[in-house]
Amino acid sequence: MTRYPDALTAPIAIVGDQPECLTEIFRNDVNLAVWQRTLSPEIAGFAEAFALRAGTLERFVSLEHTRGAAGILPDWALALPHAEAWLEDVAQLVAMYRCLFEPAAVGLRLHLIKSTMCPRFHVDRVPARLLCTYRGTGTEWLSEPQVRRADKPGALPEQVVEPEHIQRLSSGAVALLKGEAWEGNEGRGLVHRSPANEGEPRLILGLDWLG
Repeated sequence: MTRYPDALTAPIAIVGDQPECLTEIFRNDVNLAVWQRTLSPEIAGFAEAFALRAGTLERFVSLEHTRGAAGILPDWALALPHAEAWLEDVAQLVAMYRCLFEPAAVGLRLHLIKSTMCPRFHVDRVPARLLCTYRGTGTEWLSEPQVRRADKPGALPEQVVEPEHIQRLSSGAVALLKGEAWEGNEGRGLVHRSPANEGEPRLILGLDWLG
């Protein structure tokens, strides 16, 4: 498990190769927990075929405890090879998110985009968001030494960030991003953005805490 330490009072990021590392998000000094994993060929193959055929897609489903994630895909996509494996992976992530936070409902967002969705560095006004990029370049983020510093005047996203300080989630990684609405985390939400996109489709799953 890798730690990205900052100043003593600043949040840190935790990266591990086991799903249990996601529980580190409950620590007061952590604002990013990443399960570093490699997608199976079947799941990666479905994501590739779906992205190339669909082109662009924006879907949102509110998942109650009795509702599965199948409705997030258009009907034609269910016939693609290994669609079931991809849906099983999404269902696993939803189950993990529910186990961690016990929300009344989970907001599931699926984005298939060819442009940059959120190009400026920002923080989310949510308690905790799960992100997984199934195809394309992963979300970019900044560790705390690069933000909210007295020697860097101006509020984000106006601050200038050097390219070498930008870190990036890998494709397939499961990340929990602690936001500004997490109790006690005001002013300490993870600073992140969508990567610059050259027209290649990115398939991103997001889970949010509803109620």
